[in-house]
Amino acid sequence: MTKKVQISQQQAALSAKLNQLKAQKKLRNNEVAAIFGRSEGTISDLLNGSRSLTPKLISNIEAKLAEYIVAGNLISSLRQYSVMWNLARSCKESSDMRLVVGNTGIGKSVVFRKFAEQHSHVYYLKVDRRYTWNKLLLKMSQTMGIKLAKLKKPGSIYTTNYLYDTIIRHIENTSGSNPLLIIDESEVLSNAIYKNIKNLYTATEGLMGIIIVGITEVKGRIARISGLDTDSWLPVRDDSNQYTTFARRLKVHRIPNIGWSKAEAEGGVHDMDMYCRARGISSPEVISAARRQWWNYEEAERAVKRAHAFGFEMDKMNINEFNAL
Repeated sequence: MTKKVQISQQQAALSAKLNQLKAQKKLRNNEVAAIFGRSEGTISDLLNGSRSLTPKLISNIEAKLAEYIVAGNLISSLRQYSVMWNLARSCKESSDMRLVVGNTGIGKSVVFRKFAEQHSHVYYLKVDRRYTWNKLLLKMSQTMGIKLAKLKKPGSIYTTNYLYDTIIRHIENTSGSNPLLIIDESEVLSNAIYKNIKNLYTATEGLMGIIIVGITEVKGRIARISGLDTDSWLPVRDDSNQYTTFARRLKVHRIPNIGWSKAEAEGGVHDMDMYCRARGISSPEVISAARRQWWNYEEAERAVKRAHAFGFEMDKMNINEFNAL
């Protein structure tokens, strides 16, 4: 007889919330795992109540769930977030290929991951190491939820041709849903991978959109290997190559840095003011200090997490509490 697993009330409550989220968003377990940065096995155990998790692990997932819910407010409030959200939506509708670059901490990963979570057949792939094309195709197929044939021999690998053909077939079968592939942290990729991405886009042209996301140096790197001017994106030499073909098929977008923008009766509004409002911070003194000290959204997010850890209430935060962060 199988012994019944004893789980805490905290774990049971979290499991109920995640099962509700999964049903509302029509998410698979691997998609839930990607949202909260945990393994699919851990999420499966949590959703099914098949294993007792440690209080620290439960609290970690609870914090990520709270961040997931609040992220919706940021996307609708922040200038940079809105720009990237609209770019993703436009690329999904038009099935073209785009390069989106911006300084670190500007919220690229937050927005594009959130867009993938809220739209069907949008595949968010974050590059965390220097992959070969074969390994990247394998990761791509896993991200797309493609069921691969069982390997015949232990230790063998899927061939590049098999993975490539399987992915293309999946895209063709789901083309009515306007699939979109988002490749984040593209600065990690080798130059050779860009040619292969171009070939994938060519093979699926009009069927799937591709967004390549990275820091600002990615645009310069692609321009150099393609023989294009970084700013004008026009040729600077007579001969061209496969990189030139790749680059000229990209729609390039540069996400603006944090700063002042026109709004509020033309008096101007600072992006960090909008961030503070979205986070519930109301003290003018704190907001003014945030403009000086939080130079990107990533730093601001870390500070807000520290504020929650200290037990500070965002709508009542004073300058002394802000300085303590």
